[in-house]
Amino acid sequence: MSDVQLYLAIGIPTFAILIGILTNVVQHGSVNSRFNSVDGRFNSIETRLSNLEHGVDTRFSNLEARMDARFNTMDVKFDTLTGKVVDVDNRLTRVEAKLGIG
Repeated sequence: MSDVQLYLAIGIPTFAILIGILTNVVQHGSVNSRFNSVDGRFNSIETRLSNLEHGVDTRFSNLEARMDARFNTMDVKFDTLTGKVVDVDNRLTRVEAKLGIG
């Protein structure tokens, strides 16, 4: 075997291995950039969902405050109405007592 044949027998497989390693490095960089892109998308979606959650929480808090205010006014009106009914009952009791009915 001559020196040229020896160099070719060792050099061609070594060169092929180096080309394979270089190809793997390029593919690894490509896959890594795709993962970074997907990670960015997830971060964007997470931000959007967080903003949506904050908006919904705000709307429910406002709704809860309005409902509490309405229930409080209804309680006041109900207490007033109950007081009026008690007044009418007292008057009716006095009228019945004067007439001797009750």
